[in-house]
Amino acid sequence: MSKILLQTITNLLESWAPLPAAEAYDNVGLLVGWRDAEVTGALISLDVTEALLEEARKEGINLIITHHPIWFMPRKRLTGEDYVSRIILKAIEYKIALYACHTNLDNIRTGVNQKISEKLSLTNTSFLSAKPPEKNGEEWGSGMIGYLKVPLSPEGFLKEVKSVFNCGGIRYAEAKPKTIHKVAVCGGAGSFLTSEAIRRGADAFVTADITYHKFFDNEYKVWLLDIGHFESEQFTSELIYNYISEKIPNFAVRLSKIKTNPVKYF
Repeated sequence: MSKILLQTITNLLESWAPLPAAEAYDNVGLLVGWRDAEVTGALISLDVTEALLEEARKEGINLIITHHPIWFMPRKRLTGEDYVSRIILKAIEYKIALYACHTNLDNIRTGVNQKISEKLSLTNTSFLSAKPPEKNGEEWGSGMIGYLKVPLSPEGFLKEVKSVFNCGGIRYAEAKPKTIHKVAVCGGAGSFLTSEAIRRGADAFVTADITYHKFFDNEYKVWLLDIGHFESEQFTSELIYNYISEKIPNFAVRLSKIKTNPVKYF
């Protein structure tokens, strides 16, 4: 098999989830590494942690692809005094490249939110909030909305969501709909889309990271579910793994064995 360069992998990912699709605040793409380096394999995870670096090193893998970037804001120093700088320093020391597909993967049609929709078996899906089409005709947007194949009672829907996402618990705000049929979703912190879910006539909106006061935004019109950040995006690793495996069948791509969720439930 011919050598695969890091540039080949980054080009592949960016043809699928273009960097311009990311939100302005985000930090996506190749974060650490030489583009002309040969890649021995890729380890996929939602987050990069020190344990993940050790897993990659042990497996002889020199590329980690995650959904969440290890840092967002500019950093003035790398001293190893915090976990972010330790990870960056160790990645450089171990010669492991770090790549992040974050909101650019959220905002494409076949990305994170479509994967969530598939897990809930939603049909006739579309962007919850579509962005203006790009000059090249590409369509991007936030969240997704669609229909359950079989309408459920609110209690039945809560049970279904808890089962599908293996939630330790669901924080939710009640609403008027007695039957859940039209469902909106947004992986990660999606409370900014609550008003759009209401406008689009959703019976329920599944997302994460909802603060106390944001639960009032449902106006008692849409069942508002906070299932946890990790839980809402946990299938992203599977999404990235399947895409690379399909495009480069002989490439050594693996899902991490480490569950990076720092949140525990008692």
